[in-house]
Amino acid sequence: MKEKKTLKSDPNYPDNFWPKIITLFSAGAFIYWVMTSPDSDATLHTYLIDPIQNKLGSH
Repeated sequence: MKEKKTLKSDPNYPDNFWPKIITLFSAGAFIYWVMTSPDSDATLHTYLIDPIQNKLGSH
């Protein structure tokens, strides 16, 4: 009969490696989009900055 193999964690490969990589990649892609898109300023103000300012009441 075969023994069931258990996965052992590698101390050089942390458990939360992929979430960190995905987060860093997403942040890099967002920064790249902001730096290269011609209308990113208007889009950022429409969907990110203006709603935050309206929520805080400092518009």
